[in-house]
Amino acid sequence: MTYDPSKSEELKNEMQQKVIDLAKNFEQNPQEIAEYLKFSSRFYNYSTRNSMLIYSQNQGARYCNSFKAFKDMGYSVRRGEHGMKILVPTVKTYLHIGDNLVPLSKATAEQKKDYKLNQIQAEQKLHFKVGTVFDITQTNCPKNDYPKYFDLGYSSEQHAQIYNTIKNYCEQNLNCTVYENSFNSVKLRGYYDTANNSISLSGMFDDTTKLSILTHEAGHAILHNDKTKRHEQRSNAQIEFEADATSVMLQSYFGIKITESRLRHMSNCYKVIMSDKNITSKDVTASLDRAHSAFKNVIDNVNQELRPDFTQFQVQTQNQTPTLQTASPQQSVLPSQIPDIGFGGMNFSM
Repeated sequence: MTYDPSKSEELKNEMQQKVIDLAKNFEQNPQEIAEYLKFSSRFYNYSTRNSMLIYSQNQGARYCNSFKAFKDMGYSVRRGEHGMKILVPTVKTYLHIGDNLVPLSKATAEQKKDYKLNQIQAEQKLHFKVGTVFDITQTNCPKNDYPKYFDLGYSSEQHAQIYNTIKNYCEQNLNCTVYENSFNSVKLRGYYDTANNSISLSGMFDDTTKLSILTHEAGHAILHNDKTKRHEQRSNAQIEFEADATSVMLQSYFGIKITESRLRHMSNCYKVIMSDKNITSKDVTASLDRAHSAFKNVIDNVNQELRPDFTQFQVQTQNQTPTLQTASPQQSVLPSQIPDIGFGGMNFSM
């Protein structure tokens, strides 16, 4: 099949439009953000935009990989199944030839030789190509094998253990002490103290509720501690939205029902964000990226502590199998590389 650049650009534009449409739906229905975040908790190794793309094409997806990756795993995509399109980052090398940048693939044999001898200056640029992934349910993989590849979650009986694991993560990895206190107000459930880099929680609640509160405050501790100072450039609503988004993903992963107050708080923050015309879609996506990154940091730590066998199997599988899960949330690649989708002003504030 002949490669058609115009067709590839058309597909990329189509996918960008999917992201725009989904973001517009967030604006019209902030509750949709919670549904997306619950979904994206299954795909924390994907970039924010790619998880949004998968969500817009198949909200029932659980574990996605390329056709070849599934084949290498010993499974086949069933005939007639249609995959989901995502954007895959790829690095291209360009040679400095005179005043021009020439792609290495189009350089002459002599130029390529000189490049290998370090006689021609070169630089690398990030590009995106269209990739296709399939969900595991679209393959002949038996359901008994599903737990090998994606996490089926935690039970409520494990919430105390998860709480202690995250508490230890905060104290050992973030140098953030977690206190359980008796507050004067029953409405005060917990808070993160930026000045002292500490978390205080009410000790009057059960393990599940304490874990729920800790997921929000741990998000603050990871994203908004005083060491970076970068959070000071964001409004209070942005900061609260990022902690809420982190909490919703973590609670979804741990099987905790998300309270109406948490959803209402996140929705209100988002509405305030949307009212600020100085905030662009890139800023919103960057906030979601940061929340994904915080979520991944916590989940990786919890799984390593509580499910070492599962974690080790995942590492072995990723080392053996080429996958399209290449643009991680921590890289924040897509928001900075894809042109601003520009659907109205956005901002996050209380």
